[in-house]
Amino acid sequence: MEEQATQEKAVEQISAQRASSARQGAEANQADEAWKTMRCSDFGNEALPGTAKSMTLFLAVEYLKGWGRDIMDNDVLGDLAAPLKKVLKDNGASMQFIRKPGRAGQFRDERKLYIARTDQGTCFTTRISGVEDLLRLDIQALADGTWGTSELPARPVERVNHPIMLVCTHGKRDRCCAIKGRPLAAGMQTCFSGDEVWETSHSKGHRFAPTMILLPWGYSYGRIPTGQAIDAVKTSAQGHMYLTGLRGRGCWDAPGQTAEIAVAQQLGAHTVPVGSLVVRETTDQEQERAEEKIAADGRTPSRTNSDDHHPRTARRTVETSRGDTWVVQLEQVSAGDVMASCGKPPKHGKTWVAHHVTQV
Repeated sequence: MEEQATQEKAVEQISAQRASSARQGAEANQADEAWKTMRCSDFGNEALPGTAKSMTLFLAVEYLKGWGRDIMDNDVLGDLAAPLKKVLKDNGASMQFIRKPGRAGQFRDERKLYIARTDQGTCFTTRISGVEDLLRLDIQALADGTWGTSELPARPVERVNHPIMLVCTHGKRDRCCAIKGRPLAAGMQTCFSGDEVWETSHSKGHRFAPTMILLPWGYSYGRIPTGQAIDAVKTSAQGHMYLTGLRGRGCWDAPGQTAEIAVAQQLGAHTVPVGSLVVRETTDQEQERAEEKIAADGRTPSRTNSDDHHPRTARRTVETSRGDTWVVQLEQVSAGDVMASCGKPPKHGKTWVAHHVTQV
């Protein structure tokens, strides 16, 4: 009897172990599959700085028809796609479609065109009959506020003297943009009576939804609610740089975007004129002065080597409108797992962080 009881106990232990292993396996499978039903903007906690959409000469074109998944493919533009891509390439320009929030924005006789030089913080607007007009426009002249050699009849070209917030609502590109972007755009529209708020096509980084672009400076924002998005427009209209949710300015590279934000945070909110900071490469003399100050403060300068065995590093100099100069030492570090889009498996990401922000 004792031997039988021992055998039964052993069988029970084995069964319990198998059940435990099965549960652990099921839980692991569920964890592995969880991302398939998760929104990309609800996954992870990747840092915002350094993730802005690259843009220097930027066109925002009012387009009322369906945007498709990619506004530049043949399904949307048909035979216009190839020549329009050439126009953009020849001018070093990027383009997005825009429309006014709500039903009223779907019925307009003429379309607005905005052309911004984000590095200069300037924007001009005119009206066009349709996207095909872009093939007959002098893009560079329009960016400077004139018609130049444009082949269309003369129409007013007006300078835009107010901020414009483009809110990504491109649901066919990623559902997060529709779910989070459309309510935000509608909510913002109730606060502004003019053309300060538009819906826009893919603005890069839907994992940060709701995402938006602030013209004319090309600042990208993400993960901010309606109230803060409204504050971003109002603060910019008052001439100040808005820092909450800021991802960077598209005319700088990723380290430069991160450096600008780091200096703005050092100077403090509402103290930096919007679009006033200039980012450039750091000179040897500036780097030497920065390292001397860092050492004098008892800090350790960032490593300068960048190979397979060491983190990637960078330096950027940021100049203020008052003539102050700051050197920012940056390092590219792990961002953990990042889900680039809804339905895509998470992948290891990287992000830039500012280790030392030194006035020289």
